[in-house]
Amino acid sequence: MARFFDLHSHMLCGVDDGATTPEEMYAMLEAAYEDGVRALCLTPHYSPYLFGETYEASKEAFALLQAYVAQKHPDMKLFLGHELGYHHSCLEALEDGRCRTLAGGRYLLVDFPEAVDFYEIQRAMEQLMGSGYLPVLAHTERYRCLAKHLDWVEDFVDRGGVVQVNASSVAGSWGRHAQKQWKKLFKLGLIHVISTDAHNLTSRSPKMSVCMDFLAKHCSAAGIRELTWDNACRIVNNERF
Repeated sequence: MARFFDLHSHMLCGVDDGATTPEEMYAMLEAAYEDGVRALCLTPHYSPYLFGETYEASKEAFALLQAYVAQKHPDMKLFLGHELGYHHSCLEALEDGRCRTLAGGRYLLVDFPEAVDFYEIQRAMEQLMGSGYLPVLAHTERYRCLAKHLDWVEDFVDRGGVVQVNASSVAGSWGRHAQKQWKKLFKLGLIHVISTDAHNLTSRSPKMSVCMDFLAKHCSAAGIRELTWDNACRIVNNERF
C-alpha cells in the first residue's frame, strides 16, 4: 500500500466546519489510516469572523487525537497548524501566535474565497513573503482568477511559494474548471503537495488515493512520492525546496 502525508485536513472536532464530535474525528482518522495516510497535519480554519478564535479549541482537540493515535496507530505522525483565511490584519494574529503556521515553522497554509480577485492573492502573498513567511497556497486549482495568471504562479513558486491541490479535484469533485486547472498545474510542474482538505466522511472525505490512477499514468514513482510524502515532510521540517 502507498504511504501518504496529508498536509491539509479539517479533522479536529468542534473547531470549524470539519468534524463535529470526537467520534467523527476518530472515524475520519481511521478512514485516512485505512487509505494509507501515515502522517497528518491538522489545519483547522483560522477565520475569526466565521469560527471565532480557534487556538485553544484546536489545541484541546489535537490532544484528544494524539491520545487516540498513540493507542491505536503509533506509526501515525501528527502535526498541527491552521489554514489562514487571509484578511488584511492577519499579521497581528500570526505574530502573537493565535494563528499557527504549519508545525511551527515558516510555512503557512493560506486560503481565499473561490471567486477571489487575482490582485488580492498577489497582494496577500507579497505581504506574507515580505514578513518572512513561506505561503502554501491552499487548493490552488479552485481559484478561477489564476487561469489567466499562471505566469504569476510560476513566479510565486520561483520565490519560494508552495502550491497545494486537493486530491479529489482531479476526479472532478470541485467541477470541471478545478479539474482542468489541476491538470494544467500538474503539466507545468507547479504542484508541490497533494492533500485531501477533508471535512467529513461523505462529501469531503480523507481519501488521498482518489488521485492515484491519474498520477500512475502521468508520473514516476519518485514523482508520486514527492507530491504525496516528501514535500510535505520538507514543509513540517521547515526545509526549503
